[in-house]
Amino acid sequence: MVICPKCSIEYDAGKKFCGKCGSFLLTEEELPSGIEGWGPTDGVKTKPKLICPKCQALYEIGNYCRRCGSLLVQRIVSEGVDVRPLERKSIKKWSRQWLRLFEEKRKLEICLSKLEAQRDRVSSNILNPLLNRYREQLESLSTLHQEIETELESVRKRASEEIDLLEKELLPIQKRLAEVQSLFQSGAMTKADFSREKNEMVRQIGLRERNLAKHRHILSTLPSKLGGRMVSHTLVGNFLQPFPLTITAGFILFAFVLGYFFWQTPSSSNTPLPKEMASPSTEALSPQNQAPVPRNEEAEKIRSLFENIRQANLKKNINLLMSCYSRDFKDKEGRRLAALQTWENFNYLDLSYHFKKETVTGNTADIQVEWFIKTCQRVGGQPQNTRTVLNVTLSREGGNWKIKKIQSAS
Repeated sequence: MVICPKCSIEYDAGKKFCGKCGSFLLTEEELPSGIEGWGPTDGVKTKPKLICPKCQALYEIGNYCRRCGSLLVQRIVSEGVDVRPLERKSIKKWSRQWLRLFEEKRKLEICLSKLEAQRDRVSSNILNPLLNRYREQLESLSTLHQEIETELESVRKRASEEIDLLEKELLPIQKRLAEVQSLFQSGAMTKADFSREKNEMVRQIGLRERNLAKHRHILSTLPSKLGGRMVSHTLVGNFLQPFPLTITAGFILFAFVLGYFFWQTPSSSNTPLPKEMASPSTEALSPQNQAPVPRNEEAEKIRSLFENIRQANLKKNINLLMSCYSRDFKDKEGRRLAALQTWENFNYLDLSYHFKKETVTGNTADIQVEWFIKTCQRVGGQPQNTRTVLNVTLSREGGNWKIKKIQSAS
């Protein structure tokens, strides 16, 4: 038996070159000890980079385990006993590994499905060994993939908790800074006291904003399925095939524009506006034609909230936008990332709304709102008009209304 030192593929004795890469084949005795285990390579002692998820054999190079045939995966070596994943800066590596395993799983599942379809055409002597081998490989991949996903989920949860905590800490400091500035501007505070207070609060704000940026960056390195931005290049390549380009481009536009409102697939109610409705008339948006409001003061506060959402999107003000959401809103960080991604690719040319229903009960309000949206891609593209109707649940926090939940009205 001879082995390719590059691919680790085994061949019968007598073969001289690897059929896959063309490398010269070696016997087991001739192989450098650095290929498997902790042996030296070129006189330097190295750690093995690959591991078989099934039998735990370690390798320096190759694609498949020489013992059981399982696909080799990247070995992540812990750099310390008590080192937390957030501090090891290996999240990006894990995310890439997760995407790689996801792709390998998908390919293997397709291969298994096609192999099963050949059951009546191929003898069991050939079919069964392949089926067993691929199923074992799929089981190994699935196990490791789930382990990495569990670790990444833990990272996502902890980073999100840190972000929520930092945002809650920021609000009172920012409020205090605004109060101090107001006192100084009105002449009710000396310049020395103002400078001292301001410098300390700016330092505290800067510290928390840096930590926020750090944890938001951590979230962005996660796979898109787990709330990040990392995607498989293979999946992106397959998605943007030429034949469905028109449909795909339209869907991407719609998904981006409405992405931060709700995560569901756009429904049939989210259709392009007819020509006569492209610009909502003053009559359609006037207070006289809207549902009666429960109380003028509360109605004004609710409208102020939706006006802040409108202005935040037109001016691309992420802080103003996020201030509209309740502390109990599910996945605020995901909503923030979706809004930023939308603004990177599209401009809002016009954004208006009107309330179809309003109900206020104690500290909760249920609003049905229809948005009229005019957008265009930042680079090229024609303006597009769309509309969507949403059911929004608000909760009262500190005397102001905040968004607690959003659902499509359809």
